[in-house]
Amino acid sequence: MEKKTGAEADATAAGAPKKRSGRRWPIVAGVLAVVIVAAGAGFWVWHEQPSFCGAICHDPMDAYVDGYFNDATLMANAHERADVTCLGCHEAKIDEQVTEGLAWVRGDFATDETGHLTVQGVTADKKMCATAGCHDWDDVKAATENWGGEEGVNPHASHQGEAIDCSNCHGAHGASYMYCNACHDYETPDGWQNPARGGEAR
Repeated sequence: MEKKTGAEADATAAGAPKKRSGRRWPIVAGVLAVVIVAAGAGFWVWHEQPSFCGAICHDPMDAYVDGYFNDATLMANAHERADVTCLGCHEAKIDEQVTEGLAWVRGDFATDETGHLTVQGVTADKKMCATAGCHDWDDVKAATENWGGEEGVNPHASHQGEAIDCSNCHGAHGASYMYCNACHDYETPDGWQNPARGGEAR
């Protein structure tokens, strides 16, 4: 076999295709970054849906998600029908989510026979409910003037003022409660508990 001279060997090497392994990593890194961003965005959108709560934390969230979608007697279901998701009321604060996540991992929570938490950390107040895009407080008060046909009675303009929260009466995930009737005996909406009648739903 004839041995190539130095010049011929250089020419052969110059004509051979060069390896381009160093030029592919930016493309791979770019594709990987796009996939991670898309997956993160998709997870965040799912995170804002009620189904997320039930899928991740079956116990205790299944009862809440089921009521949100299926129980027409609940205020939560009225919000579902108005296209208001859980995070429309329950703001997703990182510190609270971490605390809730740790409690769930440790099993550090108790539920009642219906599957609902026995200790509620969230109360709905005027600041939460009468925020922009939700309930207009003047409209709410106007809708309940002369409640039950009784002149001057208005549960949303009571003598207790802002001392009571919306959730003292309105149960988003359970029966609502006619708080005023702890002392009075006003008309009670259907399905509400009435303390004047021993707490029975009317």
